[in-house]
Amino acid sequence: MKYWFLLGCALLFIACNGSSTEEVKVEEVATEEKKDFEMYELSEMSAIMQHMYQLNEQLKERIENGEELGSFSESFERMLNAKMTNDKPMDDFFKTHAETFLANQRSIYENPAQAKELYNEAINSCIACHEVKCTGPITKIEKLFIK
Repeated sequence: MKYWFLLGCALLFIACNGSSTEEVKVEEVATEEKKDFEMYELSEMSAIMQHMYQLNEQLKERIENGEELGSFSESFERMLNAKMTNDKPMDDFFKTHAETFLANQRSIYENPAQAKELYNEAINSCIACHEVKCTGPITKIEKLFIK
């Protein structure tokens, strides 16, 4: 009986030590994973697009509320020279669509009586480019439309 007790204690001791070692290994792996984590950094173009999105959200609200529109934000022009995501080259397709968007955006402020239609046309020009260049944000852009 004494031997069974000692054998049981020894097995329990070994089993407890085994799981403790396993827990340490898991903690070590979790710590190593945290060291490898890096924050995603927006490209210059992505940051400009995010800013343009915010400005268009504000413009949409002003148009819907019948408020003064303000003036065209010259910061939109930065998209013509910004560094593209993943260092992709800025090609003629993008430049043409960017110019179209900028012209559409300016027309909103030049013709406030037609702001709703012109605004939706500007948003359509965003989508036309994104359908070819970067499809990811299309669903988000569609939320900018004025119904």
